Amino acid sequence: MARLPLPEYHVSVIIRAPLPFVYDWCTDYTPDDLRYGGEKGERRILQQGYKRVVFENLYDVGKGWGWERHVVILKPPDSWHSEGRGNYFESSLDYKLTELSQGKTKLDMHWRSRPGPMSRGRMASKSAIERYFTLLWRRRAGFIEREFRNRVEH
Repeated sequence: MARLPLPEYHVSVIIRAPLPFVYDWCTDYTPDDLRYGGEKGERRILQQGYKRVVFENLYDVGKGWGWERHVVILKPPDSWHSEGRGNYFESSLDYKLTELSQGKTKLDMHWRSRPGPMSRGRMASKSAIERYFTLLWRRRAGFIEREFRNRVEH
């Protein structure tokens, strides 16, 4: 049986900080990263190098644990790619930064995702997923902007 085409998702966020700063912030994976998007869970960094990062996230989803592993390929100075697999999804994500005027940076996130074994084939609607990730990245953008301002002011 042929697989149906995977839905494509896209999120775009403007960040008031220069591209090199945004790239460094977004690709400097730490155990605290989940809190910047308002997520609750635990992140473990398994491998972190100049071109590749591997991490796992563990979430309490109310009826058990959600687990995911991401293998990230860094493509300095302005992009990275992540292959993620978990018990609720599989995904392939591309992140691209574009320098804008006045020291701003645009983050574009494009990805495809399919339900994982624990999702029982169900996923939220495309619009709900994109709204969720837009909110998550707007929260992260706020942290990036504050950290950039603090560095400039000191």
